[in-house]
Amino acid sequence: MMMWAIIILCGLITFITRFIPLSGIIPNQLSPLINKTLKYIPVVVLTPMIINSLSIYNGIELFLYENSKFYAALIAVVVAIVLKNVFATIFLGMLSFVLMSNFLYI
Repeated sequence: MMMWAIIILCGLITFITRFIPLSGIIPNQLSPLINKTLKYIPVVVLTPMIINSLSIYNGIELFLYENSKFYAALIAVVVAIVLKNVFATIFLGMLSFVLMSNFLYI
């Protein structure tokens, strides 16, 4: 019974968080401070997930040697900073990962 209560509560919370902005209860235009703050949410959420997936290799934490994911991510970061192109970043990052993991045995 407790599991059903948790499932229903999670469903209600999800529904409310998606319904309120669309219902007109809050104003359509948010304050500049809130807009400025919301800009950082994707970075704050994605950074720990990416760092965690890059730093663990074969069950060893913070393993940098022979970790082709880490080196491919560094290449992707450099491409993103230099070119500022999402397609080029994804393409060159994935290409470098495939080449390093299959052919260079880094």
